[in-house]
Amino acid sequence: MTRPWHPDDAVLVTLHPGEDVLLRPGARLADLRAPLATLTRRPELRYAELTIDDAPLTEGQVVGERPLLPGAVLRVRRPGPAPADLGPGPGLRSAAGRRWLVARVTGPDAGTVVGVDGPLAALRTWVRLRRGGRLAVRRSDGPATWLAPRPAPTHGGIPWTLTLLPPAASLALAATLRQPLLAVFALVGLAMALPQLRAARQRRTVDRAPRHRLPGLPGPSRLLAFAHAALHVSPGAWAAAQQAQASAPGPPDGTAPEPAAHLMPTAPGDPWEPLLHDGAVAVLGPGPLARAVARAVVAGRAARGASVRLGHGTEGWSWVRWLPAGEPLVLVHDRTAAPTAARTGTSAVPAADQPAADLVVSVGAVPPGCRAVARVLDTRHVRLTGPDGRTRTVPLVGVAPEWAEHLARLLAGAARLGRTAAGPQDGDRPPATVPLSQAHGLTEIPAPPALTARWSRPTGWRVPLGVGPDGAPVGLDLVRDGPHLLVAGTTGSGKSELLQTLVLGLALTRPPADLALVLVDFKGGTSLGACPDLPHVVGRATDLEPRLAARALAGLRAELRRRERVLAAHAVPDVAELPAGALPRLVVVIDEFRALADDLPEFLPALLRVAAQGRSLGVHLVLATQRPGGAVGPDLRANVSARLALRVTDALESRDVLDDPGAARIPATAPGRALLRVGSAPPVPLQCAHATTPLEAAPPLVRRAPAWPARPGAPGGSATTHTSTGRPAHSSTGPPGTERTDAEPPDIATQVVEAARRAATALGHVPGPAPWLPQLPRRATVADLPPATRRDRAGLVLALGDDPDRQRRTTVTWHPDDGHLAVVGRARSGRTTALVILALSALRLGWAVHGVTRDPAGLAALGDQPGYAGTVRPDDPEAMARLLAETAPAGAGPVRTLVLVDGVEDARGSVPPAALRSGAAFALSSDGASLGGLASRVGPRLVLLGTDRAADVVLGAPVGYAGSGGPPGRAVWCGRGDPVLCQVLEPEVVSPRSRSPTSPP
Repeated sequence: MTRPWHPDDAVLVTLHPGEDVLLRPGARLADLRAPLATLTRRPELRYAELTIDDAPLTEGQVVGERPLLPGAVLRVRRPGPAPADLGPGPGLRSAAGRRWLVARVTGPDAGTVVGVDGPLAALRTWVRLRRGGRLAVRRSDGPATWLAPRPAPTHGGIPWTLTLLPPAASLALAATLRQPLLAVFALVGLAMALPQLRAARQRRTVDRAPRHRLPGLPGPSRLLAFAHAALHVSPGAWAAAQQAQASAPGPPDGTAPEPAAHLMPTAPGDPWEPLLHDGAVAVLGPGPLARAVARAVVAGRAARGASVRLGHGTEGWSWVRWLPAGEPLVLVHDRTAAPTAARTGTSAVPAADQPAADLVVSVGAVPPGCRAVARVLDTRHVRLTGPDGRTRTVPLVGVAPEWAEHLARLLAGAARLGRTAAGPQDGDRPPATVPLSQAHGLTEIPAPPALTARWSRPTGWRVPLGVGPDGAPVGLDLVRDGPHLLVAGTTGSGKSELLQTLVLGLALTRPPADLALVLVDFKGGTSLGACPDLPHVVGRATDLEPRLAARALAGLRAELRRRERVLAAHAVPDVAELPAGALPRLVVVIDEFRALADDLPEFLPALLRVAAQGRSLGVHLVLATQRPGGAVGPDLRANVSARLALRVTDALESRDVLDDPGAARIPATAPGRALLRVGSAPPVPLQCAHATTPLEAAPPLVRRAPAWPARPGAPGGSATTHTSTGRPAHSSTGPPGTERTDAEPPDIATQVVEAARRAATALGHVPGPAPWLPQLPRRATVADLPPATRRDRAGLVLALGDDPDRQRRTTVTWHPDDGHLAVVGRARSGRTTALVILALSALRLGWAVHGVTRDPAGLAALGDQPGYAGTVRPDDPEAMARLLAETAPAGAGPVRTLVLVDGVEDARGSVPPAALRSGAAFALSSDGASLGGLASRVGPRLVLLGTDRAADVVLGAPVGYAGSGGPPGRAVWCGRGDPVLCQVLEPEVVSPRSRSPTSPP
C-alpha cells in the first residue's frame, strides 16, 4: 500500500548536476515532468529519458517508492558512456556483484570499497591501493549477506574421533588376538558411526558458509555496506536479517547486547566508544584531518539511527542534510573552517534554537565540561584521551565529504522504506504527528457534494484511527472488530483527541441514515470539540447535567427494547439483515467512563445489557477512561474485544487493558501514540490522527529545496538543518503562487462538521429521535400533553408526566376515587398553581368548586369562571360552616364537588377531619409533610421539588427524585404505581377556546 502523503514528508532528491528539489509523495513521474521542467527551466525534462543509478525510469513510477526515494540522483540519459560515479562510495554499487572486496580501513579517505572478480585481482588491487592506509580483503556473497550477522558455530553431537574409537579398538583386538570375529564388531561400529559422521560434515558445511560474510568488514566500509544493502535488498532478505539478528547470541564476554543498534552492533574493542558515551568529544588537529575524523565518528552514529544537526561551521558538512531524523541527537560544532565566525557566534543553528543533544562533537575546540579529546597527530595516528584521563594512540580513520554524502543518501532512501539499524522495536515507531486528513488519504476535506457521493458508496465500517510505523493507515471496524471499544490513557495522552478522530471518521464514512451518535462527555462538556454539531448526533449528555445523564441510562434501556421490537417485526436476528435505512447503528461514546460510573453507579447494569446485546441490535459502546480497573468490570470486559491503550503510568495498567506492558513504555512527549489490540491478535502500534489541527494545503508537485545552510532572516531561510524528508515542509522558495498566507484556516474537525451538516441538508436529512426524551420543559401547557389513548385514566388533568423508561410523555391526572390530594411544597414552588389547574379542570367537567385560603389573590384566576362558588377565609366561621354544609353528601352518586384548601395548616381548626369524609373531594396544599395533622386522611401526593435533596426528602419526595427540581411546578407524583416526575401545567393557557383539559388532546 502506498503510504499517504503528508506536507512534512516531501521527498528530497537531486537533479543532476546539482539542484536539490522536493517532490510530493505519491506523485507519478509523468505528472512531475512539466512542473519540473518549468521550475528548473530545462525543457528537455518534459520528454528526455530519466535515470537513477543508470537504470531508466518509467512514467508510472511513484515518488516515495523505489527508486524515487530520498537521496536519489535524477539524470537525463545522454548518448555516450554513463557518467562517472559520485565519489568513492558508489563504487560499492558495481561491487555488489563481485566475489571479492577490497576496502580501505584507515586513513583520511577510509571506507572506499573496490570490487574485483578473483583473488589475484584482489591482490593486484591491494598492491595498487596499499599506500595511504591499511586495507582489508573480504569475500562477498552479495548484499543480502552483508546484513546477516555471523551465526554462532554449532556444537553438539559426538566428536568424530570418539565415534571411530570403538571400531579401531575392535580391529586392534582382532589383530592382536587373531580372532576374526572381533573384526565383525568393528564393521558394526563403523555402520553405527556413519550417520554421526554425516551430521558432523553437514555442521562443518554450515559453519563454513558465513565465514567470509561482509559483516566482519572493518572500518567505515562496514557502514557503507550496511546502508547499500538496506536500500537495495528485497523485503524477504531484510526480514531474514532482522530475524537472524534477533536470534543471534550476545557478546562473547557476557555483556548485554545493545538494544539501540540491532543491525549495527558496536565492533568489539572499538576505542571510540568510551569517548562517545561521555556525551561530548573534541577532535583537535589540522583542519582537514580533524574534520575527516569527526565525519567518520558522526557517520557511524548516523548509520546506527542518530539524528545530526549542525551548530558552528558548515564547510564539509553539507552531507548531513540528507540524513533522516532519528534518535539520539548528535550536535556538531566545527570551529576549524571559520574562526572569525566561531568567535562571533555565527552558526547554522542560532543559539536560541540549539537543541539538547545526546552527543556533542566539537571540531577544533574543546567545549566546557568536555573530558574526551581526540588529537590528530599525523595522517596515520590519533591520540585518544578518555574521560578517565587515560590516553592511547590508534590509527587515524576519517572519511571524505563525498563518501559521507553517499552514505547519507543511502540511509535516507533506506529510512523511507522503514529500514534502519534501529532494529524491530525502534523501527516500529509511528510518525510524531498525523493529521486526520492524512489518515483518510485526503488532500482536502470533501465538499458537500463529494461527501454526499462518498456516503452513497459506503465501503464498510472501517475507520482509520491513525498511521502505523510503515505509514499505512491503522483502522478499526466496530462491526467486525467490535462491537465495542475500550480506550485507556492517562491525562494528556490524547484520549479525547482519539474520540474526535473516531467520531469524525464515522461521519466521513456513513450518512446520518446509517449512523446515530450519542455523546456522553464527563470531562466538562467540551472534550469532544465540534463533534456534537454533527448531523449524526441524536443525543448528548454531560456531567454538568447529571440528571440528563441518568435519563440517558433509562433511554438506552428503552432503545434496546425498541430495537428488539423492530427486529421481531422484520423476523431477523441481526440488524445487519434489516433493509437499508430501517434502523441506523447507534454508537455511544463515553468520555471518562470512570467518573460516570462513580457518579451514576446505577448506569452499569444498563451498560452490561448494551454490551451483551449490542452486536445483534446494532448498538456499539466506546468507553474512554484513565484507569479501567475498578470501573470496567469483568462482565463488561467479556464483551469488549477491541482495546486501545495510549500512554499509561505503569505496566500493570497496560497489562490490564492489553495483556501487554507496551503502553507503559510510551514516552510522555508522544501524545497520541497508542497500541491497538483486537481480540487475541498482537498489539499494533500507531500514532492517532489529530483532528483539531488546521488542514495543510497540498504542496506543489515539485518545489525547490531551501538553500543550505539556511541563513537566519533570509527570505525563505530556516534556522533548522534541512533533512532528506523535506522538513520543514513549507518554504517560500518554491514557484510563484505556492506561498502560504498568514490567515489561519479552520481546523479539520470544524470543516468536517460543516461539510457534513451541508451534505445532510442537501439530502433532506431529518435528525432521528434521540434514544432518550429531553428533560421536561420549564413551562408546560395543555398543548404539550400527549395524544389521548385508551389506557389513560380519567380524572382531573394536573401535569405533564415523564416516562423515560418507555421514551414517552404521560398525562398526570387525579381521580377523587383514589383519595384526597395533598400538594406539598415550599413557598413559591407552585402549590397554588397546582390547585388552580385542578379547579379549572373540574369546572370544565361541570363540578362545583370552592376555595379556602388566607390570601384570596392566589385563587383570583377562578373568580370569573362559571361554576366557581367563591373563596372563603378559614377564619370566617359562618362562611366555613356554609361551605361544609354544601359539601355534605347528597346521595350515592359520583363526586361532583371540589374543595381547594390552600395552606391547610392555617385552616386546621376550620376543617375538621370529619369533613374529609363528606361527599366532596379535597385538594390540600401545605408546606409540610404532616398537612396540619391530616396526612393520614389523604391519598395521592404531589410533592413540589427544589434543589435541596434533604429538604425534599423531608417533604416526602422519593430519594431518587429529591433535589431534581428547579423551575416552579416541577414535582413528583406519588399515586398509584411508580412515582412520576412531572411539570404542573400553566393555568393561564386554559381558555374557553382551548380544548377541554379533562382529557389529553
